[in-house]
Amino acid sequence: MSEQIKIGESLSKTNAQRSFYRATVEEFLTTLTAEIVGHLSSRHVALHSSAQAEQIRAWEAEIAILHDAFSEMDVGVYGWSISLEVSLFRLAKRLDAVVLAPGVVAVVEFKIGEKSYLGAHKAQLERYACSLKDFHEASQSRLIVPILCADCAPQVSQSLQLCDGVANILFANRETLIDAFRLVAAQSDFDALPLDGVGFDASAYRPTPTIVEAAQALYQGHAIADIGRGDAADEELQAAAQALRDIVSGAETLRRKIVCFVTGAPGAGKTLLGLDLALKLRSGERPAALLSGNRPLVHVLTEALATDSARRGQKSKAAAKYEADSAIQNLLGYLKEHTDGAKPPEHVIVFDEAQRAWNAEVGQELMGRAKSEPALFLEILDRLEWCCLVCLVGPGQEINRGEGGLPLWAEAIADSIRNGVKWEIVAAPAAIDGGQLVCGDGLASDSDFASLDCRRVASLHLANAIRSYRNPLHGFWVAALLESDLVQARGFADQMDEPPTYLTRDLERARAWLRERRRGQRSVGLLCSSGAVRLVGDGVPPALRSNELSPIGHWFLKPYSDFRSGSALETPVSEYGCQGLEVDFAALCWGGDLIWDGHAFAPRRMQAPRWQKLRDPEKRRFRLNAYRVLLTRARAGTIIFIPSGSEDDPTRSPAEFDQTAAALLAAGCEALP
Repeated sequence: MSEQIKIGESLSKTNAQRSFYRATVEEFLTTLTAEIVGHLSSRHVALHSSAQAEQIRAWEAEIAILHDAFSEMDVGVYGWSISLEVSLFRLAKRLDAVVLAPGVVAVVEFKIGEKSYLGAHKAQLERYACSLKDFHEASQSRLIVPILCADCAPQVSQSLQLCDGVANILFANRETLIDAFRLVAAQSDFDALPLDGVGFDASAYRPTPTIVEAAQALYQGHAIADIGRGDAADEELQAAAQALRDIVSGAETLRRKIVCFVTGAPGAGKTLLGLDLALKLRSGERPAALLSGNRPLVHVLTEALATDSARRGQKSKAAAKYEADSAIQNLLGYLKEHTDGAKPPEHVIVFDEAQRAWNAEVGQELMGRAKSEPALFLEILDRLEWCCLVCLVGPGQEINRGEGGLPLWAEAIADSIRNGVKWEIVAAPAAIDGGQLVCGDGLASDSDFASLDCRRVASLHLANAIRSYRNPLHGFWVAALLESDLVQARGFADQMDEPPTYLTRDLERARAWLRERRRGQRSVGLLCSSGAVRLVGDGVPPALRSNELSPIGHWFLKPYSDFRSGSALETPVSEYGCQGLEVDFAALCWGGDLIWDGHAFAPRRMQAPRWQKLRDPEKRRFRLNAYRVLLTRARAGTIIFIPSGSEDDPTRSPAEFDQTAAALLAAGCEALP
């Protein structure tokens, strides 16, 4: 009987208590139903205009079923607690009941009057259970047991099975709820720290939205504060968002032209920050757009926004798609549209992954003009009376030739200023100074740029990764691994609560691992490098190409019941199809294009009929960055599949794969049990 509440409601807005009612089970059993319903109704009225009669009848039925189950249990319930109508504010839902036993959190979802256990209800409950496990601090160290109680449904024989700290759903009716509670009691861990309703309510709940969920929330008008985690990473995002709004406001008020550089770790929320700025300004008087050279990212986001808006009945999908397309655009399309000298409509442009901007040689090929991408952008925006160009800069994501990094921007800005354009530069310190945070030289590496005035703003750097919400050190582990520093990687792994990745030599076991974890609407998928062309010999189909936009959109947005979905585990995507996007759990199919040679990772390319070592430094870097992208796509966990190879096929050498697997295990990966 869960009911939606407003996104962004805080504990302070709801009388500082997450649950409408909470008590020990002993107190619950000695309290009159009318008194409990009174508590529920008073809290309900605080959020809604009234407590409807249907809702009150449902509460009365739920309380009676719970009372009967607890009263008849032949094992003690001492130390157990119960909370009713428990709000998960940022999920915009309420849990019907949370029963706390030692070391166990049981989530009970009631469907009063139902005669069967419906698939939609099971999916709903799985999402609640997985959300607690992933994002509720007190629940993360406890077993989560979801119980679906359809009071008129038939009895189901069942047992408890565990995966990733969450049990399978237990099905119960009015008479058999007691059996589910007995299974909960059997899992009790009396060594666990005590947890009652007060502690459960007070514990932090920090859901981390996917980039698609965040874009949908921002498109609906919510602020970053409404969808953030409520932690240090959230504070960083809010501070950066405010700094950008102030910079844009200053540019407009004073009629200035500003170039702004935002830096951040992989998965720290740079694209989210850009979306917030573009979508907020888009609905106001200062037209703005987020531009990306990543066509799959643009397609997935615009398709998701249009579909979600149409589903909510706000406007037709065509109208929503038109709006989304104007707010999130393809970089090359924007450049080609504005080469004629006309003023662009947007005064504020967000350039995603700006370190990947291409040089003059690529500009000649793509645009017929021997100018770099930064130079072309500055030329276009100079036509406006005022403007603000926000460049989002991340480390180690360059996977195409001609991507010149921050020195390319420094050169273009210095040239434009020499030609009389009064650009102001505002930047995170890392963008100016360079280093590991931007994987290379900064703006000041250009001698002409170094003489320019540049305002440093510390809040424009996002240090806290939010994508890997279970493993904040994951990005550091990936960096050490791909630098071939297995000792340092192992050091990071030893600091983690769980392994940085799992490893298996069996593709079907990797798929099974993902299937177990796609409960609760979690997304899963197969990934592989575009250079891993011999994986087909080990049963991995060719990856979707980056120009197959509709299939990639289906891969990320469809449910696992649709064979086109990545969660159906039929087709992988490469670094070109998934860069900037994410799944909850991924299986990285490791190919022969990056093997451990006994001392370091050796990037290779297929020169049929054999592998050839890459010796060009830029091409080696691109191959390593491909694996950097793939290893950082999963929000909750990754499993690496390394084939066994074949003695009859020199392109699939068992010895090379064995050596690579041994290196990953030495770096802290854990073999799948």
